[in-house]
Amino acid sequence: MKLETLIAQTLELPEEGVTDDLSVDSCDAWTSMKQIALLQALEQAFGITFDIEESIEMDSVEAIREVLEARGLSLDE
Repeated sequence: MKLETLIAQTLELPEEGVTDDLSVDSCDAWTSMKQIALLQALEQAFGITFDIEESIEMDSVEAIREVLEARGLSLDE
């Protein structure tokens, strides 16, 4: 599943609205509960577990992408 699709589905947003600039601060739908759901969805989709530091870092689409790429995951699918 494409990263943008996963984020859009979890945050219940249109996929075209999911850009690297989307963040906790810019999106009312990105609540603390949605953050937990998003982390769980990402962990399940990529078969990984995030540590506390990574979880805190991932407050935007760009930051999520950076954490996943740092883990060596390909996001081109």
